[in-house]
Amino acid sequence: MCPTAYLSKQIVNLGTRSYRQRMEAESSMNYRVTQLARLNRDLDNFYEQLYQQYPSVTASDYKVFSSQLKIMLSTVKALYDVCRKMPRDLGFAHETDKLGMNYSALYEIKHDIENFRLPTEKRHADVSALLAEAGKSLLKVR
Repeated sequence: MCPTAYLSKQIVNLGTRSYRQRMEAESSMNYRVTQLARLNRDLDNFYEQLYQQYPSVTASDYKVFSSQLKIMLSTVKALYDVCRKMPRDLGFAHETDKLGMNYSALYEIKHDIENFRLPTEKRHADVSALLAEAGKSLLKVR
């Protein structure tokens, strides 16, 4: 079982920071590259933590933080979209690219958790069908 409360807190913090930064970037309130660099570093660290916990995430764990993770991802994506529109001469290009990579990595791990860690009826039906077919094949071999 993974530390769901800790992951949940991290998700909320990162989502809140990316929302604030998006608002600053939208309104040109002295948004700085260093802020985006720190957010990218923290998103990298969060990804590593989530990746380490991936094997132990259960359906009940994911239920606790799944909606928060979806909101955080949409907020990070919105910040990425705003930063992409900034003039390149402001120096945001490199960190914006990193933000896009962080978004992709986090989205992918969310997808993997949903599709490979959580049980679904379809997967159980597929496995049951494969086992039944294997059983029939073994009977024919005898």
